[in-house]
Amino acid sequence: MKNPIGTLSIQLFIITGLLLAFAGCKKSNDLSANGQIYTDAKGTKVIVNTANWYLTRQGNGGTVNLKLSGTTNADRITITTYGDGLASDYGVKITGGQFNADAGISFSVTAVPAGTFQSSTTLKAFRGTDTLVTKLNSGDLHY
Repeated sequence: MKNPIGTLSIQLFIITGLLLAFAGCKKSNDLSANGQIYTDAKGTKVIVNTANWYLTRQGNGGTVNLKLSGTTNADRITITTYGDGLASDYGVKITGGQFNADAGISFSVTAVPAGTFQSSTTLKAFRGTDTLVTKLNSGDLHY
């Protein structure tokens, strides 16, 4: 006959061990460790914590979107967007040095690319008279 108290003790021992193991883990507050840091010679800095590219469909067409967050010492940030050949700059709101954006980078009304493709955008950070310009690439995308 099984000893229910012995089985319970082993289960409690395993659970307690797991809890202690996870209690030793700590979340880092250094968000830049997971992203890219862009700087220039005049000290303008943009730290991209997350850059998530995703696709949406509208009828036969679709949109390449970019969800972006990070920190900066810039006064203003823009992301270049494209739509059927027309380029414009999307202003990204900065609050307390933090920024978050969810922008449609490019779109097509009549068709989407077949197979795997890549997209990119230009991020510009303005600080005083200085402008930091960097290109952000999507990696492989597929509708």
